[in-house]
Amino acid sequence: MPILATSDKAPSPVKTKPDLFISRPALRLGFWGVGIFLAATQAWIRRYDVSADSISYLDMSDAVMPGGDWHRLINGVWSPLYPFLLGLFRRLLHVSAKQEIAFGHLWNILIFAFAFVCFEYLVSTVARIVDVPSPEEGDHRPLPAWMYFSIAYALFLWGAISQISLIFLRADMLMSGFLYLAVAMLCGMWRAPARWSRFMALGAVLGIGYLAKAPMLPIGILILAASLLMVENWRPALKMVLASGALMLVVGSLYFVPLSFERKHLSLGESSTFNYVVFVNGVGPHWYLQNLGSARGAFLRTPEKILSEPPAYWFAIPLPITHPLRFDPAYWTQGVRPRVTLSRQWRAVMTNSRTLRNSLSNLFIAGIAVLVLAVLAGNTKKIRISVMKLWPIWLIGLAGCAMYLLINIEPRYVGAFLVLLWFGLLAGFSLPPGHGRKIGLLITVALVFTLLRFTWRQASAPAGGGQSNQDFEAAQQLERLGLRAGDRVARIGSGGLLDMGVERVLRVQIAGEVDFTSASDFWALPLRNQQDLLHVFSTRGAEAVIATNPSLRDDNRAEWQRLGTTRYWVWRP
Repeated sequence: MPILATSDKAPSPVKTKPDLFISRPALRLGFWGVGIFLAATQAWIRRYDVSADSISYLDMSDAVMPGGDWHRLINGVWSPLYPFLLGLFRRLLHVSAKQEIAFGHLWNILIFAFAFVCFEYLVSTVARIVDVPSPEEGDHRPLPAWMYFSIAYALFLWGAISQISLIFLRADMLMSGFLYLAVAMLCGMWRAPARWSRFMALGAVLGIGYLAKAPMLPIGILILAASLLMVENWRPALKMVLASGALMLVVGSLYFVPLSFERKHLSLGESSTFNYVVFVNGVGPHWYLQNLGSARGAFLRTPEKILSEPPAYWFAIPLPITHPLRFDPAYWTQGVRPRVTLSRQWRAVMTNSRTLRNSLSNLFIAGIAVLVLAVLAGNTKKIRISVMKLWPIWLIGLAGCAMYLLINIEPRYVGAFLVLLWFGLLAGFSLPPGHGRKIGLLITVALVFTLLRFTWRQASAPAGGGQSNQDFEAAQQLERLGLRAGDRVARIGSGGLLDMGVERVLRVQIAGEVDFTSASDFWALPLRNQQDLLHVFSTRGAEAVIATNPSLRDDNRAEWQRLGTTRYWVWRP
């Protein structure tokens, strides 16, 4: 028995005069134009920005390049599909080291377009559902088409550009596309006979989504469970759900089987374990992992702490990667097991709630819209009908937010889930005749304007690394000084996220560094103490020490050489 709507039989759509403020093709074309413009603007402004995660994905993508090692795609924290596609893109276009970061942002625009197409499919599928009013809704009618599509597209652009974003090279946008596609396929089963083809296709999409990002596995299980309540009869669908789940695991085995062999135990991915021990159990310091916090077990390996004031570490490993601590963070937490305690779990939920509240504050107008539509519904029964009409969509959105709430939340993690949550709530409401339509117009205009205004602010925000290719310029200068691919260097960063592109471009390995949160403490040291630490790096094998925006003084300025006109400086033994 289907649960999506409130009646057992689907009533025929009520034929009414088209209520279009603007035709759907024109609306679609307009939002696509706005979306591509916003995505291209953000990608262009941030074309030289690269985060620590982005460096790891680029290192993994080298597996696809000529002479690459395919084992680089198997990583405990970062899933393989995004770096595989990124490497394929680099290989097909013969992208040079100079332009690989900028071309990665171009690739992100294509991923954005893929996610938009998947969301389009979801919106079109749901439109066929909301167009069928239930008898309990009386003379209320679904949202006019222009209103429905405007709200949907505005929510998508807000989630894609301002939450997930194209600022860095990350897999979140790719995962969002498979999430939208899977939810669309789920909604396509509404009141339909269970069919093997649909369930097998859903299993394949969920499996590929899992290859994009590991959180798609628990969400995929929820989607498969919800499908039992969507089809005409759940009994014949049960065996199809099991087969679909098996197919999801078969596709996902391309990742977890080699990972399990590498880790010597069954592992479906270690990102959740790593994040739990770091963000809930307090294993730290965050990158350098010296103490267990409240976690169990013992480190099998840790970075070597070579100085306490300020903290400095050495962590060279015999692999051609840029930053050993970030290439596979779970490599450094092997042997550590999570420990669940109510006090730490509650503290994590409270911390994550503040981050989630900041994202929700951007959707304040959407909350107002839901309240107004609830008032227009007229009574509690109609409100319940409207809310439950698209329950699978908002339930999956809510579940995704709750999943991250327990461990760690960033806006990019929950952006797509917040879109599903609000889209599922808003699209299910209907409007009474008369003034209800005028109020609906005001709601739509206010909501779309607010979301697009905030999205534009995020898309046009200035770049963190500037508008010149400083990483390549600095890499050229280092090459002239004698550094070569494969050399080891040390680093004194100024934030930990945006200043490792030079090492990636030159293909050297960061083998040691001052704790990136304590760089200012290093520059405050007397000259003799600075020299002592620099020479420790040198005796360990560092060919150079690279600093970002150093706070130089008269007594230490001669020790450092600026790399062209960039923010980077170098100390040579």
